Amino acid sequence: MSLSHLTVAQFCDFHGCSTVIIEEFAEQGIFETHYENGLVLIPYSEISRLERALRIHLDLGVNAVGIDIILNLLEQLDARRFDRIEV
Repeated sequence: MSLSHLTVAQFCDFHGCSTVIIEEFAEQGIFETHYENGLVLIPYSEISRLERALRIHLDLGVNAVGIDIILNLLEQLDARRFDRIEV
């Protein structure tokens, strides 16, 4: 396994969550996954997005489809704020 990835099991052990919800997030396309030797791997670059998705799910009870929409809208807002700063 590469040092630039975590397994789904490692992520879930650390965060105390079920692999089922993380797999649902992956199926919805909330974060990218890679596969190696039969393991589902999460790139470190996706961890922040995945943690944010998990917080939205646990704190607000939003499902995977809603989380995907929320995260995309938040990213659009961040991009617009960044564009204003550069001008």
